[in-house]
Amino acid sequence: MDIRFEELTENDLPAAFELCMRTFSMDTPAEEVQRVYSRFKDDPNYHFIVGKIDGKVAAYTTMVIYYNLFDGDHPIAALWYVCVDEQYRRCGVGRKMFRYIEELAEKHGCEIISFTAESGNTGAHQFYKSVGYSDTKETAFVRYYFEEK
Repeated sequence: MDIRFEELTENDLPAAFELCMRTFSMDTPAEEVQRVYSRFKDDPNYHFIVGKIDGKVAAYTTMVIYYNLFDGDHPIAALWYVCVDEQYRRCGVGRKMFRYIEELAEKHGCEIISFTAESGNTGAHQFYKSVGYSDTKETAFVRYYFEEK
């Protein structure tokens, strides 16, 4: 399967939005997504990544490169909303996306790639382990402030 990974463009935003809303059962307003995209699209530390098959968005993730005072010149890459369209799962798209992510992280000198996955999403957990990620070295603690209000 031929897939091409690249930075999200304004034209791809509706398809990436739809994929994420469907994958994560969300109802984020499209205007908010557009506003955030406009704000960060030119920031070299933000990468809104799409994978396209025959010009159609088949995968998406956000990758943010950030520096920690104690990690010196070795930033951390944080991933958010890793998703692959249902019809392309188990076809190698996710593996190819992680190769692309890792190449981009290496280009930026990243020391760590981190992300979270919902605790009950065992299929995703198995996939992440199969591409070399561990859930035994560290534990992510997450607090959702918007759910408390």
